[in-house]
Amino acid sequence: MKRYLLQPLVKGSMVVLPLLVTVWLLWSALLWLNGLGLNLLSHLSIDSLFPGMGLSLMLLALLLVGLLFQFNPVSWLYQYVEDALLRFPLVKTLYGAVKDFAAMFDQEKNQGQQVVLVDMPGQGQVLGFITASRIPTQVQQATSNPELVAVYLPMSYMVGGYTLFVERSRLTLVDWSFEDAMRFALTAGVSQTQARPRNREH
Repeated sequence: MKRYLLQPLVKGSMVVLPLLVTVWLLWSALLWLNGLGLNLLSHLSIDSLFPGMGLSLMLLALLLVGLLFQFNPVSWLYQYVEDALLRFPLVKTLYGAVKDFAAMFDQEKNQGQQVVLVDMPGQGQVLGFITASRIPTQVQQATSNPELVAVYLPMSYMVGGYTLFVERSRLTLVDWSFEDAMRFALTAGVSQTQARPRNREH
């Protein structure tokens, strides 16, 4: 009897929990942004005219920031301030980690990272991503091999990863999107969302 009740319970939890957690995280993020906007309005002594005005203000502010960064002087000033802040070790560690995490959602940047299989003699092939076709000058000076590229090998469940300098001849290009390949690698292949076939319009 327990088995017949437990199996549907586990099945239902697997279906409902991811949905509930996703909705809760998105709702919490929206409430946080709305709170920031309302605090800004309060400091400016402006009354909220409608529910969600704080969220609208923050989304508008993010849009304006994105538009401003289309201009080179703004980007140059931001780069200058960023370089000044990165001189402090603690700021560099925290800011770098947050920025790298945010960069994972930049689709334009991720499209340039080619998914590859790295040949490991006697062991098989490992899933990786070409992060840089031009290796650092320090590495170039330490090796005489001009065919090296930087390949990142992620580990399961975001516990870290390795950066290898590998010859192109040991790489096999894979026609796989960055998002699906990274999800597969980070979940050790147990992710159900990436395995679902997608309907493509031709």
